[in-house]
Amino acid sequence: MKRKILVLDAYTNGYEAALRFIRKRNWKRVECDIITCGSHSAIMKQLSESPGFAVLPIHNSTRGEVVSVTREIQEYRDRGFAFDPIDSLPLRINHYLMAPPHIASAHELERVMSKDEAMGQCDIFLKSIGLTSEKRSKRDSTGSAARAVSYIGKNAKIGAIAPKCAARAYGLRILASKIQDNKKNTTTFYLIENKMEVKSVTVGIIGINGRFGQLLSEFFQSLGCSVIGSDRKHPTEFSNVQVAELSNVVIFAVPIKRTVAAIEEIIPHTRPDQLLMDVTSVKGPAIKAMMKSKAQVVGLHPMFAPEIGFGGQTIVVCPGRFTDSNWKNWVVNSLAATGTRLKWTTGKEHDTYMATVQVSPQSANLVNALLIMHMGVSTKESLHFTSPFYRVMFSLMGRFLSQNAEMYGSIFMKNPATVPMLRMRMGIERQLVKIIENQDIQAFMHLFANAKSHFGEDVTREADELFQRLNAVLKSLYSPNSIILEFAKWDSKPRMLEKILREFGKRDINLTSINFAALNDRRFQFTLTFEGSKHTLAVQAALRHISSWSQPRIQVVG
Repeated sequence: MKRKILVLDAYTNGYEAALRFIRKRNWKRVECDIITCGSHSAIMKQLSESPGFAVLPIHNSTRGEVVSVTREIQEYRDRGFAFDPIDSLPLRINHYLMAPPHIASAHELERVMSKDEAMGQCDIFLKSIGLTSEKRSKRDSTGSAARAVSYIGKNAKIGAIAPKCAARAYGLRILASKIQDNKKNTTTFYLIENKMEVKSVTVGIIGINGRFGQLLSEFFQSLGCSVIGSDRKHPTEFSNVQVAELSNVVIFAVPIKRTVAAIEEIIPHTRPDQLLMDVTSVKGPAIKAMMKSKAQVVGLHPMFAPEIGFGGQTIVVCPGRFTDSNWKNWVVNSLAATGTRLKWTTGKEHDTYMATVQVSPQSANLVNALLIMHMGVSTKESLHFTSPFYRVMFSLMGRFLSQNAEMYGSIFMKNPATVPMLRMRMGIERQLVKIIENQDIQAFMHLFANAKSHFGEDVTREADELFQRLNAVLKSLYSPNSIILEFAKWDSKPRMLEKILREFGKRDINLTSINFAALNDRRFQFTLTFEGSKHTLAVQAALRHISSWSQPRIQVVG
């Protein structure tokens, strides 16, 4: 596997430092992938997600410590990421003023762009040619500045400050060389490594045969850990107390209503060198109970159903007692191995937000479903009147009602922020009722405008774009020219979709959309929409041939 080396951007001083580190450490260039990230924050985020190296500026002889970088590195270390500096390199920084070929002289420039630090290191020269602070535009890197300038039109008079290699790469004319104020200007770069090693320990899961217990058991075994567990519903050879006594890490994966009791049962049997974690949806009570031990404490909330799996999902991380550097590193490396996005917060803040992002929409689903029932509306008949919005809302209600009622009751009832949130919503609904009774359109528009303003233009635009994408998916799902191909998880093989498409391609059948869905951990589906009718002889012949395959076995639905 190639070494992954993260840098700010191509044709920057950091990029040059990466090349020098490769030579210095006698690595082969062909065995290294230099990956540009666009910002130093993005470098560190990517480094926290998988093993690799990063090249970061730490100190400049003119400007001093690069505080924005060193501060963020420390923040990651405080969370537990190793981010070990394994090498350093002083690099003489020579800045070049460059512009497109139609600009012949530096004095023609009306504006310059570059990274803020680079322009600051060339302040005297820039002022000498009339490019004062108001004529300078900040970019994320010197390389991105040179790239942007290479795209401007012939009437623009904009230059960039960047390394000499950027001029060659982007076809720019060098107008002035080595323009830095301090001719001995030097930046020290660190080569930082994140090994992402997960120490093999014994993980004990209380609730190991439940849905999340099974997912966690399989995951930690894949990391090389020994896994034991207990389970009230489907007993194992271990009791809860035995799991606590034999494990380095104890994870509580039991229903919310039993979590605190399960924690309190094993507290007398915990040790200071242990780590306690839970995966319940309400964090406050669980963290408070775990804090009665002397162990390290971290609350987790996976924001997804276990059948979906980790990939691309979000886990909320709520540190309780999180001071041991070894356990910090173990936790962050284990979580990074899941491939999920991590959101760090406190238990109290988590529960407050869950009242908004979990309890509020799900309780609204229950209220809307009950309203349909009390109004005597036929659910099946209502779908004949449906709009795309109602179809989405109806699916959310149906999804909610297909879940475990006791689980949602616990999510609603155990979160201390639920009742205040519901009372606030009732007050807003009473206000809305009064506005509608009075036919007060101005008051309604005022409410609407306030909500829209709070969401902001970017969020509302992104939300509308997402809805349009969902609408496009719905359109294909319910198109009269769509069919569904269903198959089992174990029949999902590499190049399977290619094999399916080949059957339609050789019959000159054009598809307009393909959607994939995992209905559960066993049933997968492709929804195919055809440009023409699905009832043509060619389409039907292709479907018959596909359904006759012995491998993979595929069933045509609809």
